Amino acid sequence: MEHDFSEGSNSIYYNKVKVEFLPLIPEGPNVILDLGCGAGQLGRVLRETNKACELVGVEIYPMAAEKAEKYYNKIYQNDIESLSLPYVEYFDYVICGDILEHLIDPWVMLTKINKMLKSGGMLICSIPNIRYWKIIAALVWNGTWKYTDAGILDSTHLRFFTKSSFIGMLHKSNYSVTFLRMSIHGKKKFANMATFGMFSEFLATQIMISARKN
Repeated sequence: MEHDFSEGSNSIYYNKVKVEFLPLIPEGPNVILDLGCGAGQLGRVLRETNKACELVGVEIYPMAAEKAEKYYNKIYQNDIESLSLPYVEYFDYVICGDILEHLIDPWVMLTKINKMLKSGGMLICSIPNIRYWKIIAALVWNGTWKYTDAGILDSTHLRFFTKSSFIGMLHKSNYSVTFLRMSIHGKKKFANMATFGMFSEFLATQIMISARKN
């Protein structure tokens, strides 16, 4: 089925920029791999803020990949897990924005990424937090685990992680976590502040991590 990226929810999804990633990448001649680059808007901002001198992207959907070619030096239009990219210790940063949960084997992918990173290179990634209170409440009180069109239980998600299991996966794949943030939005921010962060793992919808190649 073809996706129309010119309007509607597909356009919003494939054109969004994860601005949270930007402070984790300093200005400089960085060589960056963006897995699941969508229509390339993150690449555009990285160029505009002088944070990348070379950008390589991977995107499964042809129409989005075509749009991303405007900002990236090279675009691979394919399923990430089926690709064998010709890079060894090449990238300063690899970005995985909401990608790992869609993969059959994210552990293997993290190992592949590790080999493509330079010594001391950084992986920047985000992933849904399955420990979010609404997911737990629905499971415990209603016995439901209802897949949806978007969000934590997106029907295209194949893997689910808590903060602990996510960190464990990264350690097993030879990374050291240097930054972690539980993404909490709206009124839940005040609840988190009022409880001194004690319940952040239940209030966050996403986990964002920066990790250095060991």
